[in-house]
Amino acid sequence: MTFETQESLKRILHRSARYLDDQNYSAFLDLFTDKADYSITCLAPELQKKMIWMQRSRDELAERIAAMNEHEWEIACVQQTRIISVDTILITGNAATTSTSFSLYHTLDDGSSELYVLGRYEDEWLNSDDSWLISNREVALRTRKLKLLSPLPV
Repeated sequence: MTFETQESLKRILHRSARYLDDQNYSAFLDLFTDKADYSITCLAPELQKKMIWMQRSRDELAERIAAMNEHEWEIACVQQTRIISVDTILITGNAATTSTSFSLYHTLDDGSSELYVLGRYEDEWLNSDDSWLISNREVALRTRKLKLLSPLPV
């Protein structure tokens, strides 16, 4: 594993967070392979298993984002800021996995900010033509009680 490859993956992860913060969803989707999967999960201690809150293919996620203007989603109007920390990077040939802790804050109309959710991005990557793309992203939430549920990528 080279230092340059690690740094490249870190830069892409930071860009992915910035794209979501800036609601640049087309650039966010461009970080995924055509056949990528996206899911939001949460461990439910009372059930002693993982709950799946959202599971979409890249194309289904693109459709949901495109439909944003057809719905009134309060959460789509909230200014968001993600703080991420890349915890692990494992590279094997043209594949990689990363685990990235994140905090997502919302800034409200009155200028106050509050923590919305904590979790980890558990990503699987493929390298094709010297470009790393996400083939699977699991957003593993730590927070289970959300003020507003998000129909959009977290």
